[in-house]
Amino acid sequence: DIMQEGEDGKPVLPLFFVLEEANIAVKEATEADGGSADDFEVVSLSLPRAVELLAGVTEGPAFQFIPPQSSIKHIQDYLS
Repeated sequence: DIMQEGEDGKPVLPLFFVLEEANIAVKEATEADGGSADDFEVVSLSLPRAVELLAGVTEGPAFQFIPPQSSIKHIQDYLS
């Protein structure tokens, strides 16, 4: 399941910075839960639009920012 539930019970949607990583997550989620990745659409948002949604949202899903794998790797390499 790609969508998680927050502590308050509201849905939390992942917000990826890299389209390919979002597509991989959808594929992995559908393989784990059954179904087809073709049944889902990855929607692109600009960062300003995402901030606008976060700033104005009182109801609806929250977002979990998913950093690019390259950034995670860079930090891990730096800390090693």
